[in-house]
Amino acid sequence: MSAQVCAETNNTEQAEHIRDIVDAISPFMRAFNTFHDNTYHLLCIFGVLANILIIVVLLRPSMRKSPFNLFLIIIAVCDASLLATYWIYKLLENECNPRFFNLSTVYYTLFYANTSMILHSVSLWLTVNMAILRYLVIYRGSRSTSRLPQVNGYPAAIIGIILAVVITLIGSFPLILYYTIQKPKTAELPPEFCYNTPYEDHWRKNKFVTFWPIGPPTYWNCAWEKLKFWMAAVILKIIPCVLLTIFMALLVWMLMEARERRARICGGATAGNSQAERTTAMLTCIVAVFLITELPQGIITSIMGINTQYGVFAKELKSLFDFLSLLNSAINFILCALMSHVFRR
Repeated sequence: MSAQVCAETNNTEQAEHIRDIVDAISPFMRAFNTFHDNTYHLLCIFGVLANILIIVVLLRPSMRKSPFNLFLIIIAVCDASLLATYWIYKLLENECNPRFFNLSTVYYTLFYANTSMILHSVSLWLTVNMAILRYLVIYRGSRSTSRLPQVNGYPAAIIGIILAVVITLIGSFPLILYYTIQKPKTAELPPEFCYNTPYEDHWRKNKFVTFWPIGPPTYWNCAWEKLKFWMAAVILKIIPCVLLTIFMALLVWMLMEARERRARICGGATAGNSQAERTTAMLTCIVAVFLITELPQGIITSIMGINTQYGVFAKELKSLFDFLSLLNSAINFILCALMSHVFRR
């Protein structure tokens, strides 16, 4: 339904142009889909175990003293949950398995569609808010005349966490409304459906299948469709990437300024510059990972907000976006822990 709700979908010339682009990238995506299907198991298992490990470490009494570790714990919980739910979703995705058409699988698919988006976006916004609070802490400490309130405590951390959740829910709202379970339909299966698979006997006996489509509600129109894409792109992807880049750059500048000042006082300019360079490289790496994994999705989603015909790109690049999100969730705890370590020094 979403492909037909906007007037520009009637532009056949543009649709053919988009189709040509999709056809051009299809060979790469077929190869990548194979790579993704062979690696997501390892990525999910590694990511879940790694995030559980970081949660166990951060829950130790000595680690609970830092309010910023609360950010890391919730980020790890979000990322581990995302990886686990995705792994289950992929297990249920095999359409040859009769359970693929069960109503319970449809409910889980709906659950995954909403929770995966929310968990990933909360994790991203928590990282952004942690960087902002870190900057405010360093700025306040470096300016004796600063009038900023104390932000190096649990109240500020809790506010940052609540804001991350609220912003995510606002950006996700149209997408949550979009996913609804439709009335059941019955369809005839194609000849020799899933023959030469472990489920061949079942499908030899059943030539029809009942399924429950997931799609937009009856009131859905072009305005809702574009709002869905724009809010997801701007609030859940582009703004957090821009904010993270800005505040990481400010943090790098302040850290280098502080080390140069310390080096002048202590007479160790070379060592100070070397440490500042390592810090700069580490924070640049953190920003680069987020920009590589998140910004392309935000750009393409915003283009879909301008012209919904470009939705075929999202469908074609789905496994690539899934892989980038999984990669981000699997290594996010490492990046956040490194960032926290740098700022404690």
